[in-house]
Formats: sequence, structure tokens, C-alpha cells
Amino acid sequence: MGRFGFHFIEMCAVMCIGGGLLVAAFFGAAAALGVSDLRQEQPALSALAIACLLAGAMVAWMRFRGMGWRPTLEMAASSVASGIVLILAYWQGLISSRALLPAVCTVACVAMLAVMLFRLPLYASSHAGHRTHGG
Repeated sequence: MGRFGFHFIEMCAVMCIGGGLLVAAFFGAAAALGVSDLRQEQPALSALAIACLLAGAMVAWMRFRGMGWRPTLEMAASSVASGIVLILAYWQGLISSRALLPAVCTVACVAMLAVMLFRLPLYASSHAGHRTHGG
């Protein structure tokens, strides 16, 4: 379970740090293009962008580490699906615009954990085994 825990922490760090840098660049570029506060003006679009950027960071890292495409895309889908679920909750009034964006990374980590548990043998193995597992 130690390797599984390490994989989970590693993936959360990749999403939160790598994805956070991509998110900062995205919102910085939006501001440079004249959208003063995209987060306030378009919270649903911002949440979707954040979810996709978190997924992109995860895909880049997982492919770098030798993970196959199938588990990589499953992990990316967990982030995007989390964003979509949160946007639907926002549109239904179940979550405020203030809580929407911070929730994306948190819910994406929880969804990622579910995907990892589904493929427990893969994520409990060493990184060296990634080149031979997971398609």
C-alpha cells in the first residue's frame, strides 16, 4: 500500500502544482487579453478550463513516467468529469460560484483516487512496471 499511497500523493502534487502553474498562466493570459477577471465573469467556463488543465498536467506526467494510454486517459477523464459534475451542481444552485473553483482540484483528487482503486495492482506497483501494464 506504500507504493499506492506514493502514487496518489505524486498525482495530487502533479495536479495541484503542475496544473496550478498552467491555471495561473491561463488566467494571466486571459487578463492580458483584456478579460479582467474570468473567474468572476465566467465561473463555469473557468471551472471547465481548470479541470482540463489539471487533466493536461496529469497526462503529461503520466506519459513521461511511462504509463500506457488507457490508464492515463482514465485519470484525465476523472478530472474533467469532476469539473463537469461541479459545474452541473453550480448551475443547479447546489454550490456557490465562490466554492466552485477551489472544489475542482479537491474533487478531482477524490475522483482520481477512485480510478486508482479500480486499478489497484497497477498503482501499487513500481513505476518501472508502467511500461508493461495498462495498455
